[in-house]
Amino acid sequence: MPDDILIMVLSRLSVKEAVVTSILSTRWRFLWCNLKTLNFDARQALDNIDNDFRFYLSERYKYTKQVNGVIRSYNHPTLHHFRIRFYLTCEYTSVIDEWLKFAVKKKVESLELDLETNQKNYLHNTFNYSFPSRLSDKSTSHILIFPSANLESLKKLYLNSVNMREAVLGELLTKSPHLESISIHGSGYLTHIHVGGRDLKLKHFEIMECPHVVSVYLSDFGIESFAYVGQPIDLHLSGLPNLKNVVMSQGVAGLSNIVFGQISSCASTLQTLSFKIYHPMKIAKLYSIRQLPNIRKLTLTIVVRRDNCLLDFASLVNVFPNIQTFTIKLLRFSLMGRRRKLTYRAAVHHHEHLKLFQILGYYGGIGDLELAAYMLQNANALEKIVIDPRTQLDKAIKAAKDFSENNEEVARSSARLQLLPLLPQGVELVIV
Repeated sequence: MPDDILIMVLSRLSVKEAVVTSILSTRWRFLWCNLKTLNFDARQALDNIDNDFRFYLSERYKYTKQVNGVIRSYNHPTLHHFRIRFYLTCEYTSVIDEWLKFAVKKKVESLELDLETNQKNYLHNTFNYSFPSRLSDKSTSHILIFPSANLESLKKLYLNSVNMREAVLGELLTKSPHLESISIHGSGYLTHIHVGGRDLKLKHFEIMECPHVVSVYLSDFGIESFAYVGQPIDLHLSGLPNLKNVVMSQGVAGLSNIVFGQISSCASTLQTLSFKIYHPMKIAKLYSIRQLPNIRKLTLTIVVRRDNCLLDFASLVNVFPNIQTFTIKLLRFSLMGRRRKLTYRAAVHHHEHLKLFQILGYYGGIGDLELAAYMLQNANALEKIVIDPRTQLDKAIKAAKDFSENNEEVARSSARLQLLPLLPQGVELVIV
């Protein structure tokens, strides 16, 4: 079998499996060194730690030993993708620095540092590893700033539970002329983020659960998608002619921060919009908003406190007259509530372009049925309605997983009984 075929087979295995497989034959011994992806995803070890944290020290030792062993033997001149995924804090700064030096030396194109702790609490990021602006070369006692020549290949950067400062982010953008995607999760230190300049090649920018962010300014470059999840911020978008996809979730403030006002400067180019609403009463604020005619895909996450408020959201589609795909994700604090009779309170408004309607977290209560029935009656071009009963409860609720699993099948049966008689001819009902 040609080496190219063997390398293709090895590339489909984990790093550990590829190295072990190479032992089977003398000819195969160093073939794994031709892999251009080194994915150190310790999924099994992380599961063991989640089940019993006493395994953490032993699993951490095995993980760091494995990564160090592989990168010492790896001799390919370039590296397409390098991924670290394990619970590691600033205690391992010197080790992670060496891994970064290795990746930079190999002219990595896609770099992922996923160091999320099992606590999953982004407010406690004091002990996060900090992304460096410079790395030490211990052999020469010389400080090596990231060489711009070696970062010319970097196209994608993903950081989770890695602290970063604004100055480091700015330096990284300056020295990575081909960087197209940045995703930062659970980072400390970031407060006022300014990204702009026509020389930037950045197309995708994501900031998730970074608790100290106060403002984000994006201006004058070709970004195509922007996502922010966290506390309310001062958001300014200007000179972004290619921005088509925006995801916004700004805590309990939600609509009081007027997401639509923040994105108004890009309204003419936006095609996809996702956002979250916490307080159903604030839906009334949307009725005075001017239409956004270019939005084709809308995803709305609703934190539901009362079952009888869901139909109010159906009229939200009126703001997007040309919408083709509408997804509502229902996230409940409780499945308990006062039962009532089925009513249709929303004003009739025909949606001429809507082809796909999805309800995620469908419970089968009166509010869910009203919402689905309204769309079935008013979406003239509807081709498919998708009902997904999973993720019914907020994950923070104790025993939510078991509660949801016990009710998913009941919700599926309810959806079949409730919606099949209402289904217009030619509309497909899919129950996940």
